[in-house]
Amino acid sequence: MEILSNEAVIWFIAGAALLLLEFVIPGVFILFFGIGAWVTALCVYLFEPSLAMQFLIFSSTSVLSLILLRSFLLKKLYKMPDPVVDPDEEFIGGVGECIVDIRPDADGKVEFKGTSWTASAGTEINPGTKVRIIRKVGLLLEVEPA
Repeated sequence: MEILSNEAVIWFIAGAALLLLEFVIPGVFILFFGIGAWVTALCVYLFEPSLAMQFLIFSSTSVLSLILLRSFLLKKLYKMPDPVVDPDEEFIGGVGECIVDIRPDADGKVEFKGTSWTASAGTEINPGTKVRIIRKVGLLLEVEPA
């Protein structure tokens, strides 16, 4: 067990344990303390600093790596899709069903995504007809037969 008397090995093992613990505890947080422990192990191996200096190296590298790298890693690991610029755009091109007569001179109703919407069209559309949404203006859908 002479190998465990070497401080660099102890810091290295602590870093490996922290990195493995990151797989158990989600959040991409403990990883940076593992990095700090490995940087400390390298410094202890190369320079043999005092115990107080080792803890200073560990804490400073852990916090610095946490501050500088966490947001970058979270963006890379959990890449989010680009948000929809205009929420109304998700309606355009959608297909619904006419549930109340739509005439050029009078609005009717369509069902789209389980919700009833007021709709207008340039042509007459009878109930049961599939419609395609051309445009959304406020709460009014402009449709055409699909």
